[in-house]
Amino acid sequence: MYGPTVVEHFSRPRNVGRIEDADGVGRVDDRVTDNLVTIYVKLDGRRIEAARFRTLGCSACVAASSVATELVAGRSLDEALAIDASAILTALGGLPSDKQHCAELAARALQLALEMATRR
Repeated sequence: MYGPTVVEHFSRPRNVGRIEDADGVGRVDDRVTDNLVTIYVKLDGRRIEAARFRTLGCSACVAASSVATELVAGRSLDEALAIDASAILTALGGLPSDKQHCAELAARALQLALEMATRR
């Protein structure tokens, strides 16, 4: 059902936790699927210094959130803003069709965090 990258990221998620002095926080509470995704970003100028997440939801959402934080870490703000659900799905090696919304939730939370960070 899940590929090896998805299994790896929900078994051993990266970047779990909060960033207390985050420049941006994006939170998506999807009541339809009962998943809550929060992504925190810390900038160093216009570069993502750190990204962390807290996700309450299914294993696919945890994996998508983990990958999203890895994809943005160290990137410029412009590069990070280009990361979308498709990029997350590709990095995961895909998700079953009934779980692809998890990449959308992680991407939306990431974009919200980046938008907040750019307003500071």
